[in-house]
Amino acid sequence: MLAVSHGRMDMVRALLAQGAEVNVQDDEGSTALMCASEHGHAEIVKLLLAQPGCDATLSDSDESNALSIALEAGHKDIAVLLYAHVNFSKAQSPGTPRLSRKTSPSPTRRGMFD
Repeated sequence: MLAVSHGRMDMVRALLAQGAEVNVQDDEGSTALMCASEHGHAEIVKLLLAQPGCDATLSDSDESNALSIALEAGHKDIAVLLYAHVNFSKAQSPGTPRLSRKTSPSPTRRGMFD
């Protein structure tokens, strides 16, 4: 995750080429995708999402996922990528849960990407 947090695309590519597990979680449950989402590394997010089996719905010990982390960090561009991947990806397996809105928008509440 050090390569991801520092935005080292070359190292991330090399690690993936050597068989690094894209969904591995650290002691706090964070994944490389969560780390890239937090630090605003959109190109690394795209690279990780392109890996077979990349699970953007995993949660860490705080019950946060890559999408919620990106939104909290203010990276709307990454949030859009993650939302689209989870909800519209053709590679999604039938058993993968989709992220959904739990409440309907009210006149005083803005949408998740506003």
